[in-house]
Amino acid sequence: MNRSNQTGLLPTLAGVGSAFLLAGLIHTSNATAADVSWADYNRETVQDDIIPAYGRFAQTTRTLDSATDTLCQSPDAAHLEQVRNAYRESMLAWQGISQVQFGPVQFLMRNYSIQYWPDRKSIGRRQLQSTLEMPADTRFDADFFHEASVSIKGFPALESLLFSDNALDKLAGDGIDCRLSAAIATNLNSMAEGVYSDWQNSAEEILSASSNDDDDEGVSDVPALSVDLMKSLVEPVELIRDTKLLAVLGRNAESTYPHRAESWLSEQSLANIRANLDAAYALYAGNSAGLKQLLEAQGHAKIAQQIEADFKQLNAQLEPLGDSLVKALESHYDELKTVAASLRALDDSLNNAMQVLGVQLGFNSRDGD
Repeated sequence: MNRSNQTGLLPTLAGVGSAFLLAGLIHTSNATAADVSWADYNRETVQDDIIPAYGRFAQTTRTLDSATDTLCQSPDAAHLEQVRNAYRESMLAWQGISQVQFGPVQFLMRNYSIQYWPDRKSIGRRQLQSTLEMPADTRFDADFFHEASVSIKGFPALESLLFSDNALDKLAGDGIDCRLSAAIATNLNSMAEGVYSDWQNSAEEILSASSNDDDDEGVSDVPALSVDLMKSLVEPVELIRDTKLLAVLGRNAESTYPHRAESWLSEQSLANIRANLDAAYALYAGNSAGLKQLLEAQGHAKIAQQIEADFKQLNAQLEPLGDSLVKALESHYDELKTVAASLRALDDSLNNAMQVLGVQLGFNSRDGD
């Protein structure tokens, strides 16, 4: 069975609360551990994880783009709900690939343009307000987005337009809210299609360049692409714990910061986290050449088992908490603290795996966010 289908990265919205639950935890290897190499890991991950995930992202943003156009032609409650559902599915698809912070997504800063978050200085809110005050005949075309701030090119700005108080009144009003919403949706789709196409066109070149690393004298035994892929697995766990969870939990249940939560307006902060962990597990487990098999091939089966157990524990802890972190803060604060502790345990296990495999992750590009 294809790993993407096992982990369920594109559920219907009715099943979002339960579908992003690391459903791929039951894993059967198709190869013996001794057969696995870094080159195998690279190829399988690119072909089975990265490219299909970008394809899903492009597909969902295509639907979002179309639905937003329809909303602007017929601004009513039913069409707004369709757009909101399309937004949620697109965001979840992005959460399933956003851990990959190298390659084509970096071109023209598309990674930041798709989702400028965290926005600790509220730059996006100010930039969006300034944009909404622009003349009624402003053209929100490619030239506009080429010059615009990254904070209004993607998901956060669109979420504010679609999920804010009185959103329908604003979208149906005389202002530019709906035209801007439709333009952002189009821009998101353009970026998603571009990254997907670029990965399809450059995958063999990227894999070939990594294969050539093995032939160079004086370089690490771990190819540069493998290091990038390991970063895509390990570093996001710390981001989830520190930025997506602990920054919201604050010091105690009486001093939380709900508006720091990612996607708090669309009430899917915890759904995002489950999608992140689902993607991380896919990078770990593999079909026949995952990190799990690499660890087993080098005699580190106990570490592989611990990582598996860490993922399962997080799955069990997150399942009953729903999609909205803001709502979970009201009655599940202690459980959320437990999730944070489990994320720390997973982070420690993954870093232990990097150490025994001789993977030097180097500078964390997310430290400056």
